[in-house]
Amino acid sequence: MIALLFATAALAGAQADFEAGVSAERSGDHAAAVEHFVAALDEGGRDPAVYHGLGNALYRLGRRGPAIAAWRRGHRLAPRDGDIAANLARALRETRDRLEPVEDAPGFFFWQEFLSLRESALLAGFFGGLALLAALVRRLRGGARWGWESAVAGVLAALLAASTWAAARRPPEAVVVVDEVVARSTPGPGGVDLFRLHEGAVVRVAERDDGEALVVLPDERKGWVSAAALLSAEPADPFPVEGASNGGASG
Repeated sequence: MIALLFATAALAGAQADFEAGVSAERSGDHAAAVEHFVAALDEGGRDPAVYHGLGNALYRLGRRGPAIAAWRRGHRLAPRDGDIAANLARALRETRDRLEPVEDAPGFFFWQEFLSLRESALLAGFFGGLALLAALVRRLRGGARWGWESAVAGVLAALLAASTWAAARRPPEAVVVVDEVVARSTPGPGGVDLFRLHEGAVVRVAERDDGEALVVLPDERKGWVSAAALLSAEPADPFPVEGASNGGASG
């Protein structure tokens, strides 16, 4: 009960900061809006609406990379939200590299592009429970334990569970938030320069090593960059204000 009260109080604080962020954004104080939206995230308000507002405020401050990271997080949580998708698409078209994010729909599991991880996991549990319930009803009625209802629900549960697992195992996303960063063949300054990435590029992070990150591009090119040049696009990760600033080391 005490834990529930603390959770409720924290969410109330997140709601208050979200509303303050919306108010600041409407009044044109984009910097204050960023502070309030980030505070809402820190208090547990990791909601698509918070990331939507944060991305809007950052974009209007000219901080395209962090804005893309915020919108990408919101899109991961609400893949069918047209406003977030439109803002994200526009910002990506404005980037120098124009790298399209790889959607969480690996191989056969095309529907994962339209479902968040939470939604697909809940649907998997729902259809799994439905399969068991259908089997129990048949058993109580004296019929065969498994009928077509259980089979269909069980197959759907298995497919959704498999797609959720596959999407969850994909390397985490990150966005370049510096003007330019050089990707090298090995960590540190001793590697060969392979390619350059610019602010707003969305990449996958395959590995980390002492302040360096091995990034993978949609065309499967790989290279090591400074981890300080990246901001996570994963919704559950912190969104540091200092990591959302323009500029920084070029790698």
